[in-house]
Amino acid sequence: MRILPDATVTRLLGSMDANHLVALCGAGLSVPQPSGLMSAVHVAEACYDKWSAIGDLQPEIRQNIGKIADHFYRLSPQEFESVFLSLVPWNELVGQHNAGHAALGDFLVSRAMCGVLSTNFDGLIEQWGEFNKVDLRGALTGQEASDWAFCANQSPLVKFHGCMTRDRKKTLWTDGQLADGTIKARVTSCSQWMQLNLPGKDLVVIGFWSDWAYLNQVLAKAMDIQGFDSVTVIDPLETAKLEQKAPQLWATLLRGSDRFEHIPGSGADALDELRTAFSRVWIERFYALAKEPLKAAGRNYTPLDLALDGENLYRCRQDAEGLPYNRAARNKTPSAHSSQAAYMHHIMTPAASAREGSWYVVADQRVRIVQGAGKDINSVRQQFNEPPAIKQPDVVVCAGAEDYGVPGRIVPSGQGENIVRAVRGGSADWITSVEAIQRFGLGAPVIVQEGGGSG
Repeated sequence: MRILPDATVTRLLGSMDANHLVALCGAGLSVPQPSGLMSAVHVAEACYDKWSAIGDLQPEIRQNIGKIADHFYRLSPQEFESVFLSLVPWNELVGQHNAGHAALGDFLVSRAMCGVLSTNFDGLIEQWGEFNKVDLRGALTGQEASDWAFCANQSPLVKFHGCMTRDRKKTLWTDGQLADGTIKARVTSCSQWMQLNLPGKDLVVIGFWSDWAYLNQVLAKAMDIQGFDSVTVIDPLETAKLEQKAPQLWATLLRGSDRFEHIPGSGADALDELRTAFSRVWIERFYALAKEPLKAAGRNYTPLDLALDGENLYRCRQDAEGLPYNRAARNKTPSAHSSQAAYMHHIMTPAASAREGSWYVVADQRVRIVQGAGKDINSVRQQFNEPPAIKQPDVVVCAGAEDYGVPGRIVPSGQGENIVRAVRGGSADWITSVEAIQRFGLGAPVIVQEGGGSG
């Protein structure tokens, strides 16, 4: 069952188009599988139970990680670092990214979101970037979030709580740490960045409603902004329980916008739904680039079926950008240079006996269409160094590419090493658009100029 109402999806997609969408995510995002990270309550219980064999703590704080951390910090900052941090079950705070992390990573890299605020000190959003060959970094200060060089690969990911892989000892666990000059300066700079960049934005809150009360208070102060265009909270808890759990934060967000919506449900699943909708719009716009080439060929334009799941829609985006499946799609909207690839989809569809995800089955061969945009076909093929585990098509149509007869193509893929090294691109037969039209009997080719025109 879907979580996001159609009207909400439309509104959020419109916000993406306008560069107005920002997300706030918390520890709840990393609980769903396959991540399976501990919640704040379970982290507290693990720390409490591990210490109970050595010393005493008040029973009433067993599920309150902030108060447990505060106990040790009050003894001394040194005791906090040497004892408390050794109690934290770090191995239970790492894992595999889930669909929610993948969605946020995609939105950051494509800049569909203009920022993500995170209280997750795990690195699962960044891990998605690593899996897709992107050096996606979390900013710990407002200065880093504002630095174009630091955020060269993505919109800002602001980790104002801290980070497991960057200065772990300075992660904010308790409000007592705000007496530490370094931590106070970091939190202050993040707060200033929020106050400068969030007014007028649409805010989506995912899995944040933290059991760490001090984090709610810190965030409520930082986000006490009059001027959110809208606030959308996605959380499985009932509205009354959210308000009771963090009254200050609830009041801050409620008065921050006249448009406030709470949608019960899994934040990770909701993000995946939004990502699927974003990809569907992206592909619809991509297919529409074929209108002029189809007209030049005397063909009518008919919208293509978009009944693909989120994963295959994303693969369509990668193909349309001319990227292998282990590289992240980067464009917020399709490039006009991909019109030849869009044209190939339109003329391949009626010839196909079936679809296999983002591919076509034509004459009993699995055909993948990737964008070549006037490049040499072998230069494109050389970039497709995909892992062996990725299933291979029989034919790759490199749409818009030219075959300049680069010698490397003489050696078939998959043969042993020789004087000329075997080319990349897997076991598939790579062909140009012209060759594909001839091989599959798709009609006369159309020459498409860069920028989408035809001649």
